[in-house]
Amino acid sequence: MEPRFTRSEYWLLETVVEHELEICALVDDDLELCLNKKGHGLTRTSLIETLYRLLSSGLIYAKNEATGFISTAEQIELALDEPKRWVGVPVDERKGTYYGLTQEGGAQWEAFAAPDWEKYITASFQLADDGEYEMWELVCGDKDWRKADKDWHHPIQNWLEEYIDAMCFYNQKELFLKSIAWDSVTPWQATYWKQLDGGHSVRFRCRDKSGEGNSKPPYPPWGRYFYQTWYVWQ
Repeated sequence: MEPRFTRSEYWLLETVVEHELEICALVDDDLELCLNKKGHGLTRTSLIETLYRLLSSGLIYAKNEATGFISTAEQIELALDEPKRWVGVPVDERKGTYYGLTQEGGAQWEAFAAPDWEKYITASFQLADDGEYEMWELVCGDKDWRKADKDWHHPIQNWLEEYIDAMCFYNQKELFLKSIAWDSVTPWQATYWKQLDGGHSVRFRCRDKSGEGNSKPPYPPWGRYFYQTWYVWQ
């Protein structure tokens, strides 16, 4: 049977599908801007009650970096009042409280959201030692998944190739084709709570060319387009 969630319960679960979130961020004035989606719409009291309900049901966990796991409504309330990590807090004193999905919470989210993990993509990059180039790595469950969009204006490519093409186009990156290297990942830790049997990775090098007089193209944000394809309920 499909799980039943209130809108706010689902919002709190869906928000931490890919990454844990600092609890104090839930009352941040810039929450919607930072997450690029509508907020939870809860009052402070309702937010504490909802988080505590999810915590008591075993669907989420909450953990302070200094003191460990928390389990009470009072501790949640204290966590909401913690300072932002980036505002006036010395690095060695940043001991935030985060929440994330438990395995049961992840399973219930999956039962409701119907994710297709073969379309899920993770991306990471680092600057080369000289600071001129970016070294990227993308991982996807199925690199041969192909779009069903018959109106796509480029020749058919595999899923990761299309992602790279869109990413470089919109963000004005010059891709060095000779740097592309494919590999397999077995097993693949797709998120902090979800491990898959395997995935396919691609590494490549590119550089920023946005400062060369190029205007940003009138193209929708590439990340949002690909993001919307891998599970039903956003």
